[in-house]
Amino acid sequence: MDTYDISVVLGSKNRKNLLKATIDSIRENGFDGKMEIIVVDGGSTDGTCDWLAGQRDILTIVQPNYSIRDEEGISVLRHSWGEFMNLGFRQARAPWVVMVSDDLILTAGVLRKGLDTLNMMKSSGRKIGGGAFFFREYPRHDYYRVHMLPGNVVNINHGFYNREALVDVDFTDGKNYNFYCADGDLALRMHQRGWEIITLDDCFAEHLTHIPRLRKMGHSPATLRDIGVFAGKYPQSCD
Repeated sequence: MDTYDISVVLGSKNRKNLLKATIDSIRENGFDGKMEIIVVDGGSTDGTCDWLAGQRDILTIVQPNYSIRDEEGISVLRHSWGEFMNLGFRQARAPWVVMVSDDLILTAGVLRKGLDTLNMMKSSGRKIGGGAFFFREYPRHDYYRVHMLPGNVVNINHGFYNREALVDVDFTDGKNYNFYCADGDLALRMHQRGWEIITLDDCFAEHLTHIPRLRKMGHSPATLRDIGVFAGKYPQSCD
């Protein structure tokens, strides 16, 4: 079986040009180790699947994802974000899994710098579950940030997961969240199991802002329900 230093996992659907730019930033990042790239595609119809079929360095998993009405009549994705991403997480073969979005550009060198930092922390005896990239919403913001969760826990919007930690918490919750809050829930469950998440202080990424879509999704019943589930499970988030 092939061995890898990192597995880069991302999901995508019908965003071929954005996906290509993201993949380019991964390939051209300057990583000198052994890397696998895993793309979980939601059943693209814009030529993405044809393009992916020709990429010899990408493992492609196609899982058609579409909107349905759930038992409450709310429009949701047939496969939740957690369920969808777990297809890639479970397939990853490296000890460190890098999660990115299909609209994220990695700045040069972050894969090597992030891996070296995490391995150094781990070798010092710390139980490291992951590390978060600093990112900004481009072009809306001129600053970089990471999101913090209740208890001052670092959230991984984009960054590294220790695969051992993912297995320990049984990966992402694919049942209780449709899209939002599942990443925060994952970080907090890792924290509860004693895994430490750190910030990768010299690792930056550019996230393309989709303002109209964000406004629409931010007020959807499915999103509000996700937020409600998260707040109910972690009530200190509402303090």
